[in-house]
Amino acid sequence: MVNKKGGLGKNMDSLFGSNGISKEALAHSKTISRNPEAGEKVVSIPLDQIEANPFQPRLHFDEESIKELAQSIKENGLLTPIIVRQSGAKYQIIAGERRFRATKTLPVKEITAIVRATNDDTMATLALIENLQRDNLDPIEESRAYANLMAQLDLNQTQLAEKLGKERTTIANALRLLKLPNQVQDLVQAGELSMGQARALLGLEKEGQMNAVVQTILKEQLNVRQVEALVKKVNAGDQKPAKKAESPFAKDLANRLEDKFGTKVKVNTGSKGAGKIEIAYLSEQDLARILSILSIEVD
Repeated sequence: MVNKKGGLGKNMDSLFGSNGISKEALAHSKTISRNPEAGEKVVSIPLDQIEANPFQPRLHFDEESIKELAQSIKENGLLTPIIVRQSGAKYQIIAGERRFRATKTLPVKEITAIVRATNDDTMATLALIENLQRDNLDPIEESRAYANLMAQLDLNQTQLAEKLGKERTTIANALRLLKLPNQVQDLVQAGELSMGQARALLGLEKEGQMNAVVQTILKEQLNVRQVEALVKKVNAGDQKPAKKAESPFAKDLANRLEDKFGTKVKVNTGSKGAGKIEIAYLSEQDLARILSILSIEVD
């Protein structure tokens, strides 16, 4: 059974909790993450004074990836400081939560950071864009993020692609995943279905067939091409025709004839009272026996 991930929910607003993102905040985020403000300095902050980003759209962090990053930081140092904002006596992460989590696993007590004054809207936007640009979201999280930005900023797919530096087809293919049933989206988030397999499932003409097809994919470990072929086969109705129910009359008559002739008899009833009777025989002697019962002489 696939465990559902909490937090993101099934709608786009949940990417940001209860906070919407204004157009001004997004525009500001384009420069705030690239251009240091006057007077900002790189400082060392105790790890126990830092809190996670409350607007982080990514709630699942791969532990193996964190371990690999920690090893890299141990060997090469933290090449890029994290960015934080002050919140009371603590600091909240604006960008760099993976680096923060990786550093916490090392035998160190501090981390280098840039302290920046940032409002909630801009902070939420920065967290989202950082994840998108670092390919740090799973396909469904990414799809929801694209949809959210389009809705918030009233952008079409082409305009969003230009702003994020991605191909329009990348945006379009990601957004199509949101048309899948929630249980299939859960499988994609859990890594049990790839983005390619999920996209192939969108070709199914009847959603009622989705569950059976998904179970076949998982059971037989089908690749993307095989999924596409399966979907095409299902859409074409390439199934064995349902077996016609045998009428009580035909079944009873067949049984009585089998008792009489001592061999297999099949009675097929057709429309308007027509039909046929098939009597099986095993050899020429068996045929002669049956003909004798029927009082039929053959020269």
